[in-house]
Amino acid sequence: MRLKARCGHLTSKSYAEAHHGLCRRCHSSFAFLVELEEKNGEDALVQYWYQMIVENLPEDVNGHERKCLLNHLIDFYQRKLDEVPSKARYIQKMIYMLNSIRDPFDASKHA
Repeated sequence: MRLKARCGHLTSKSYAEAHHGLCRRCHSSFAFLVELEEKNGEDALVQYWYQMIVENLPEDVNGHERKCLLNHLIDFYQRKLDEVPSKARYIQKMIYMLNSIRDPFDASKHA
């Protein structure tokens, strides 16, 4: 029997029940991220997200879409600071990384 998994994709009921409600693809992606963090630490996970965000940011003429997405992500992680205090160090790194993408440092302006 197929059903809509928690991630929104169709999968078999037995697979979803055995893997926290996720389809095969999403569970595989999640397992990859967990393994990356376990083997290499939080910094590797932050670097992974930095790379994924930079590669997938919308390319618009005036940068409005990019800044809008980055602002939403920063707001999301700001809320997470209060919700998940045990992950504050990781979340603060994510916020710093997102701010550095949104407002890159220009050394020529600070010379």
